[in-house]
Amino acid sequence: MEWFGNWWSGLDLVEQILYCIALPSTLLLIIQAVLIVVGAGGDDAGGGDFDDSGGGESGEFGVASLFTLQGISSFLCVFGWVSILLYQGGVPLILSVVVSGLLGFIVMYAIAKIMMYLTRLAHCGTLEVKNLLGGTGTVYLTIPPKGQGKGKVTICMSERLVEFDAVSEVDDEIANNAQIRVIDILGENILVVETI
Repeated sequence: MEWFGNWWSGLDLVEQILYCIALPSTLLLIIQAVLIVVGAGGDDAGGGDFDDSGGGESGEFGVASLFTLQGISSFLCVFGWVSILLYQGGVPLILSVVVSGLLGFIVMYAIAKIMMYLTRLAHCGTLEVKNLLGGTGTVYLTIPPKGQGKGKVTICMSERLVEFDAVSEVDDEIANNAQIRVIDILGENILVVETI
């Protein structure tokens, strides 16, 4: 580690401070990216802190959307490295800080907007079975009489055709292609249906 000591002591105080900002934030971004790739970042789109925190359940964009872990670490990473490049390139310190701060904010804003759109896409792709109550569909596989097993139905949900197990509360079977209405939902997403 002698080379590191020599390199570090060759930097002036400003460069040391900027490297103390750039290196840890870069490491944090790399860790976040690896966690997302291996799927350990959580159930959200992007996982971990890559969500629309503070943005509301509808995916609205707000100031709090900027200040997530990845937003702040992205800002610090861009701020640190751009400041280092500009400062070592001879640009005055104040101008380096202003330019890198502006670029860091632009990147933080862009990441927040991207994550908002990804979260919105994830929510659009999620099926809320409870929304099927009162919905109509077609019997795909004959539904046996009450208590004798399950059949299958297809229902248009979120502009796509989905298939669910279904049971009936009547004593007669419900034949293929019969039109049905959902009257209840049991555990494990089993629909209770009746004929229309």
